[in-house]
Amino acid sequence: MVQLKIAFLDEEEAYLERLKGYLVRKKEMFFKIWTFSNVDLFAEKEREGVMFDAVVLTAGFWEMMESYPFRSKKILLSEGLRKNALADCLFVPKYQSAKKLFCQISSMLWQQEEENMFYPEQIAKLIGVYSPVCHESQMVFSMTMAQILAESQKVLYLNLMEHSGFYWLTNTKASEDIGDLLYGMMQEGHDFAAELHRVRQTYRDFDYIPPVVNPEHLSEISKTLFEKLLLELRNRSGYDAILIDFGMVFLGFAEMIQVFGSFYCLGREGVVNHYRLEEFLQYLEKEGEHTKTNMNRLILPERMSFLEDGNPLDNGLYGSMGDYIRSILYGGVEFD
Repeated sequence: MVQLKIAFLDEEEAYLERLKGYLVRKKEMFFKIWTFSNVDLFAEKEREGVMFDAVVLTAGFWEMMESYPFRSKKILLSEGLRKNALADCLFVPKYQSAKKLFCQISSMLWQQEEENMFYPEQIAKLIGVYSPVCHESQMVFSMTMAQILAESQKVLYLNLMEHSGFYWLTNTKASEDIGDLLYGMMQEGHDFAAELHRVRQTYRDFDYIPPVVNPEHLSEISKTLFEKLLLELRNRSGYDAILIDFGMVFLGFAEMIQVFGSFYCLGREGVVNHYRLEEFLQYLEKEGEHTKTNMNRLILPERMSFLEDGNPLDNGLYGSMGDYIRSILYGGVEFD
């Protein structure tokens, strides 16, 4: 899994130990940190070839290392009032919850800075999955693909299905879900990047935004709000790939498909299923022939349905589903 690598320089070793303890307790996989209370140890680590995404340092270290050739983004770990010389630099308050601290740092890393050539805007590839025949293996297909992509990329998974079974399948819970993120986007002054990384959780090797618990929230997503969500995810999330599981067609669905780098339409065997798939493709043609041709049509073999024994995600990743998806991603399969 690709992680954000962050170095912390602070004279207060007890504070650094608390940061490391927080990540251990949370079993946090998205951040990997190094802590230093000595300049020489930090410089030695860089000479070893470790490339940090950010260096977070107190004012004392900032002034001490003013001429140091940093290769990473510098963020001040502010302990209170700042001197005029440090007034305009990026900073995070030191004395706050570790959760808020890491949310703020990740948000800063993924903001576009025109003058900083080392941190261009991160554009994520959007991947969509939808089944007009309501294939029972759609979510397993998507989450298996997310696991495979996460072997080498930062991946975020979104489930826009109602009653998807996600929480039962993963044995997880959530106090906040994508409905809370969308509600926040309607408010003025909303910081999308910070809120995204506050709500998101990690499952296995990929991150996800918890699906809605109340399916009525999905009906409240307007076309404008959904367009805004897609643009924010693509431009400001900081992920390499974002995989979205669709459960229903909504206003503007067809025209939004064009912003996806890949889109998979899952069908299944059977005469009626074939008719349903064809009707869906005819609907796409209303937006233009190119929309239909951009749709990768897959007829999942029946043997890839849920297995009675074992975790379906394990069966998917290590069984025929995983092999099938790897061939789709890396070559060797023809679309039906």
